[in-house]
Amino acid sequence: MRGFLRVLHGEWTKFRTVRSTALCLVAAVGVSVLLEVLGSSAGKTDANELPRFSDQAYFVHKPLAGNGSVIARVVSQQSSHEWAKAGLLVKAGVAPGTPYAAVLVTPDHGVRMEAMFDTEQAGPADRAPRWLKLSRTGNSITGYSSADGQAWQEVGTMTVALPREVEVGLFVASPPRYVSTRTGSGSAISIENTVGSAVFDSVALAGAQPGQQDWTGQNISTLPSKQTGGVPTGDLRRSGDTFTITGSGDISGYGIGSWHSPGEDDVVLLSLFGVRVGMIAVIALGVLWMTAEYRTGMIRTTFAAGPRRGHVLAAKAVVLGGTVFVAGLVASVASFLLAQPGMHAGGYNPPAYPHVSLLDGPSLRAVIGTAIFLALIALFSLGIAVLRRRTVGAIVFVIALVVVPQIVVPVISPEADVWASRLTPIAGLAVQQTVDRAGQVIGPWAGLGVLCAYVVVALGLARWQLGRRDA
Repeated sequence: MRGFLRVLHGEWTKFRTVRSTALCLVAAVGVSVLLEVLGSSAGKTDANELPRFSDQAYFVHKPLAGNGSVIARVVSQQSSHEWAKAGLLVKAGVAPGTPYAAVLVTPDHGVRMEAMFDTEQAGPADRAPRWLKLSRTGNSITGYSSADGQAWQEVGTMTVALPREVEVGLFVASPPRYVSTRTGSGSAISIENTVGSAVFDSVALAGAQPGQQDWTGQNISTLPSKQTGGVPTGDLRRSGDTFTITGSGDISGYGIGSWHSPGEDDVVLLSLFGVRVGMIAVIALGVLWMTAEYRTGMIRTTFAAGPRRGHVLAAKAVVLGGTVFVAGLVASVASFLLAQPGMHAGGYNPPAYPHVSLLDGPSLRAVIGTAIFLALIALFSLGIAVLRRRTVGAIVFVIALVVVPQIVVPVISPEADVWASRLTPIAGLAVQQTVDRAGQVIGPWAGLGVLCAYVVVALGLARWQLGRRDA
């Protein structure tokens, strides 16, 4: 152990006194931070300029003047979407965007009460069949749930500014599915409409009904954010007191669990994007840390001072990896913090993009993980340098394996991009991801694990090579 510590001290002394190592570290930090500061303010069109709510469903309604209540049993509900909704709705009018409150049942999220596109209260975790009741007293709307229509459990009470005469009744909605697929440029979001269906019976309306109109069914139709193309229309089939209703879309907005935010970008990943260029300097450092000694012949002195070559390689790895990790952490933290003001100015703001903190769990993991990624890239470069012994050849090899695939492979095909992101060292960059998407090809820690495997193989071969070849 004492012998290894002596070798370690010697390697650290060489590292801090060689000018090229300091230049590479400064370049890695400087390029990463500078690119982030320059690029962050480019931003995008403010996501909050897009529609901030969706008001789309099939509504079977009657007018209600003043106070009253509506009751119905949701006999069954098709599981067209985890957030498919079947329930009771009171609304200032049938025009999209008018004030509303609703009590509803979903296939996977139980009974809910929602209002005004931004307020939600969870109720019992029950599916259909379920009795629902919605009562109005002035602007106070209360939702209830029951298993038998006799014993009622309050779901919630919400205050909604409503006119004296409103529309009340049954509604069905089924949100679209947002499917993320890998493309040559990263990922693309496509939208698949879903159509929900539910059966209601025991429908009763208490309160003043102007004109005693019959139940009327119609679509409330606005397009949710990012929706394109035709949207299925709902319909009503009635047999006596049984209503079978189909509907598509969603009544929701920010604050409602079913709302799909238009903010698709990973703000944390974008804040750390500069390290993808800065790591070129880290690659050069990892290679030069070994090949410079071969070029000058100093390696013979190194091995004479530390005859156990495994100890020499281990000491070099500890010094290199530790130093690059610290420098990478400085670069990552600085990039993240300095990028935020520019990104906010460029349109990344709540509610589409909630402001992120360095101390948030995913953000902290991404920042520290980026420093680990850079340290591992340096160690991989060190291993390749031992195997190739030539500076230019080693640097070109590592860049071809780590940097080039990020540029070339996406142009070849999306499938090639997927496999490159899973099987090459760039998989380690997945540690920067903080937004889960269907198109995500590998998890953060799994991606870092792939890079670790490359490092283990490279250093293992390097140790074997040192034992069988002369300096």
